[in-house]
Amino acid sequence: MLPFRLFHNKGEIELPLSLYSCGLHPQHAIVRPIGYPTLQCMICFAGSGTFRFEKTPVIEMRRGTILFVPSRLAHEYCSLETEPWLLGYMGIEGVFAESFISALRLPLMEPLSVNEHEVPQLEAEIRQLWHMSEHEERSSYRDASTKIYNILTYIATITLNKKPMHTNRSHTGTKELLRTSVQYMEQHYMEDLSLANIAYAVGYSKQHFQRKFKEIYGINPNQYLQRLRLHKGLQLLEEDSGLSVGEIAAMVGMEPNYFVRLFKLKHGITPAKYRLSFTIDP
Repeated sequence: MLPFRLFHNKGEIELPLSLYSCGLHPQHAIVRPIGYPTLQCMICFAGSGTFRFEKTPVIEMRRGTILFVPSRLAHEYCSLETEPWLLGYMGIEGVFAESFISALRLPLMEPLSVNEHEVPQLEAEIRQLWHMSEHEERSSYRDASTKIYNILTYIATITLNKKPMHTNRSHTGTKELLRTSVQYMEQHYMEDLSLANIAYAVGYSKQHFQRKFKEIYGINPNQYLQRLRLHKGLQLLEEDSGLSVGEIAAMVGMEPNYFVRLFKLKHGITPAKYRLSFTIDP
């Protein structure tokens, strides 16, 4: 049995999604009268069991069933059969956790089911997250956040494919979803972001997302991300003279030569020369 594991490592900044707990093992009966401290994603990989919430019908979970459980909500769960009930889970905290689940249109306290061929991939993802090293604290904290994001968007993608796309969204609803995508880019610009994943996060295909984004913001998502990274790089050049241009490029999620080239195209000067313009001789 893989034991329950709490993750205590934190980075220098609080990420919008972070890992509080993770596990994958035969599940025994649990009663939580005051709920769990964080949002939980529960995935059944074998056997069957039930979840009970106050004043709601019993939810049965079998292989391929996914359930999102809100934080601090009383519940209990137990196995239905004599064979092991193999349950994987991750406790997710962070200021962005619940709003991100909402943006993905993943329901709380309602079971989702995935196709049999998707189950091994989900199990592999949870196992990788569980075994993630804590030796390099800062990097593992960021890596866990990225892994959570990828798992959640993957779940949204494979469950969304079973539902009709909402093509008649209101203009206001579209703007809200796109603001969510912008917020995520602004909080994760330093990482290797995939526009396809961000598109799935708001329930659009990549092409539709790019089209809608440009309608609202006047530029495509790639251009927005480039401008954001260049702006953050410019701020670092002005504020921290101890960092090299290469270090700054890495901190804003860009390859150094690419950062220098784009910076010069936008500002007509290299990052190094731009920094010199802010150097004041005593």
